[in-house]
Amino acid sequence: MVISHSRAMDRMEVSETHARVIIHIDIDCFYAQVEELRDPELRGKPLGIQQKNLVVTCNYPARERGVDKLMPMQEALRRCPELVLVRGEDLTPYRQMSARIFEVLQKFTPCVEKLGMDENWMDVTRQVEYRLGTLTMTDDPEVVGCVCPEGESLSCACGCDRRLAAGSALAREIRDALHSELGITSCAGVAHNKLLAKLVGSVNKPNNQTVLVPHCAATFLADLEKVRRVTGVGQKTEALLADIGIRTVRELQDVDLERLQRKFGHETATKLKDLSLGRDNMPVRPSGRPKTIGLEDSCRTISVKQDVEEKFNVLLVRLVNQVVDDGRIPIAIKMTLRKFDPTKKTSHRETKQANILPSLFRLRPEGKVNLVQGGHEKLLKIVMRLFERIIDLKQPFNITLLGLAFSKFQERKFGSCSIANFLIKKSDLEVQSITSLTSDGLTIPAAPSRETFRRYVNASPVAMENDTFSDASVASDVSSEPELEPSPKKTRIGLLIPKRPCHPRHESMDTSSPSKLRVADLRLNSLDSPPASSLADAPPASQSAESLPNCVDPQVFKALPPDVQGELIATWTNPAHAPATSSSTKSTCTTGNTLHRYFITNK
Repeated sequence: MVISHSRAMDRMEVSETHARVIIHIDIDCFYAQVEELRDPELRGKPLGIQQKNLVVTCNYPARERGVDKLMPMQEALRRCPELVLVRGEDLTPYRQMSARIFEVLQKFTPCVEKLGMDENWMDVTRQVEYRLGTLTMTDDPEVVGCVCPEGESLSCACGCDRRLAAGSALAREIRDALHSELGITSCAGVAHNKLLAKLVGSVNKPNNQTVLVPHCAATFLADLEKVRRVTGVGQKTEALLADIGIRTVRELQDVDLERLQRKFGHETATKLKDLSLGRDNMPVRPSGRPKTIGLEDSCRTISVKQDVEEKFNVLLVRLVNQVVDDGRIPIAIKMTLRKFDPTKKTSHRETKQANILPSLFRLRPEGKVNLVQGGHEKLLKIVMRLFERIIDLKQPFNITLLGLAFSKFQERKFGSCSIANFLIKKSDLEVQSITSLTSDGLTIPAAPSRETFRRYVNASPVAMENDTFSDASVASDVSSEPELEPSPKKTRIGLLIPKRPCHPRHESMDTSSPSKLRVADLRLNSLDSPPASSLADAPPASQSAESLPNCVDPQVFKALPPDVQGELIATWTNPAHAPATSSSTKSTCTTGNTLHRYFITNK
């Protein structure tokens, strides 16, 4: 009865259309291959990659001798005394190889989705259609590699047999490119959706590829037996299915949908049913650069703050090394720890995150990122402050895992003539560097309007995840810990907007402290911007490069938006808004923390 049900499902599948061609690329024993490339003398020897006391993966010579993934090191050496072990805690070489693999795959299609470091989905539907368009209907492409089920015909009413055959030829080209360019061998699965492409790719390993016959999808899945083998069914779902007597894929295919709905609800029940039958409409989502770069380290129980700090210190060094080649500036750091409760005999994770200033990092000309001098100590201090917000140091604690991650990356130009360099570099003068704090009584030229100022100078900080500093802590953080971003509740522009009516310009103001600034007197309000007539009279920025003060760097000035250029030119050329003499202009540009200082040639 069960068999007939599966066959019936297969017949239903025949009537469906299979428009897409998906290739799943899986690198053979990825970590081991990377180590063999780094040390060619390891080739042919049984090799295991060790992390802590586990062999996390091994090459095929080791597997032939009984070594398996996630096997305790002692057991692996007992089964294979000649096993060569390589420490694999540092993931940097694996991440670098993963990035190079991704670049090779993108040469064939931009639609590549990463699944871990060693697996990728590729939607090659358009590439296949183009190739088939160059053939006549009588020229049937041949299948390259294996077919699953073996001996089954690919013929299908929707014409997917030609598409999948062309896709198999493309899969072979991709695998050849990986081997010729990187020395990497891989497996490939070719099917009409992501789920089936991933599952069928593991049928013929290593260094091979397999095409799945679409109308045999349900039978292919039923032969997997355990429901955990189906991508998308995790440990918790497996346990919930076992509660209602479902342990195999075939039982999941046969179960009544209403029974599943009573246990999981309509949406999850429908999804499980579709997965068991090989139905998956999820598109391949092109992966960009990673949104988070992090690492974790499990350890024996730590109960002393100093030991925690030492662990975080080592993790931070490794984490910074991972973002060196990334070329992006992280603006948030996340700390993760796992606490063990000896009374309940359970462990649970907790996470805290804080924004960090981009000025802690420097972008080198070759595109790599480095910490500025003293940046490591500042980051470690932030991490420990987050740790103390989770752990009450007055009470005993037991930590069994620590983790750090950078997130919320931004890409900015930090050249010597970049306006971003000037606006971010002086982060310790958050208010002074934006406003004009002169002690010699010079007249302040009109600054850009509030909207322009908000758009180009004060990018709104990214809100913290799960944790924001209170308003009371913002002041202390900004003054004593300049590496921390202010709370998103109180952005810098919000601190600069006056809360009372503007005072006359001739009224004296106290500039002894940024907190006492009357920003309205500094003309940050758009109402005090130069009149439209004065702006209209000002020469265009493109025609007035020669009219810039001698102290202004033209390249920095050109980096500004046209409206900001126009306002600044108006203040320099209009006697009503700027000092009359060139010497005064020189003084304005070179003395005090005025906005003009950002345009001075950076020598």
